[in-house]
Amino acid sequence: MNTDVQAWREFRTAREAELVRPHGWLTLQGFHWVPEEPAALAGLPGLWSTDGEDARVEAAAADGLTVDGEAVDGVSTKTVAETGRVPWLQWGDREIELLRRGGRLAVRWRAETSPDREGFAGVPTFDHDPAWVVRARFLPAPDGRKVDVATHRPDLRQNLPAPGDIEFTLDGQPQRLTATTIKAGLSIEFHDPTNGTETEAWRQLKFDDPDEEGYVTLDFNRTINMWFAFTDHATCPAPAAGNTITVPVRAGERRAHR
Repeated sequence: MNTDVQAWREFRTAREAELVRPHGWLTLQGFHWVPEEPAALAGLPGLWSTDGEDARVEAAAADGLTVDGEAVDGVSTKTVAETGRVPWLQWGDREIELLRRGGRLAVRWRAETSPDREGFAGVPTFDHDPAWVVRARFLPAPDGRKVDVATHRPDLRQNLPAPGDIEFTLDGQPQRLTATTIKAGLSIEFHDPTNGTETEAWRQLKFDDPDEEGYVTLDFNRTINMWFAFTDHATCPAPAAGNTITVPVRAGERRAHR
């Protein structure tokens, strides 16, 4: 078997294993912004609030919230950096995580399993095609450049680090896209003419740092759907302005079955 195809199949196996793990992306049950004043949140026990830096929950032992196996009988606090998410509380078989997006704190919870997880039959993909491995020029941006982007949530925008642009050619047509760093590593979030029919509203491709000559390799066979394709409780950033590839990208993941 071609080594590139084998590597792609291993990538696909790891990708789908991430999706179906317990408390994974197919088991999300809810999302709430944390309010400033103590308040109940639908679907969760306790009273929740934030001072902007820390999130706070006040609960009685009978509510069933625990931290590291110890019942919360009083107050528990937690914080997280921008774009981060961290486990915070357990509630029976559910895990409650804290995240910060656009400067605001939110909680989101996951079950151990779900009908979506139990019925998962894989993510449809286009066939592997070596023609979709493209060499692109990386053009560094000034230090500290950020781009303001929309997200899957209509009530959220984010400022993402944008360390450079990439230039390449597809079907004879020049393309220039903004590269971002969401958590770690470089990626492009992009639109293309297949969106909404063959593929999701947008997709993402991660890639390695530039080589010594200032080039990167874009393997579009590894294009993935962002988490919003699998759950309504995602906060995925949309493509930066202008990040539209002008030719159909029939590579990587297709539209997910939901």
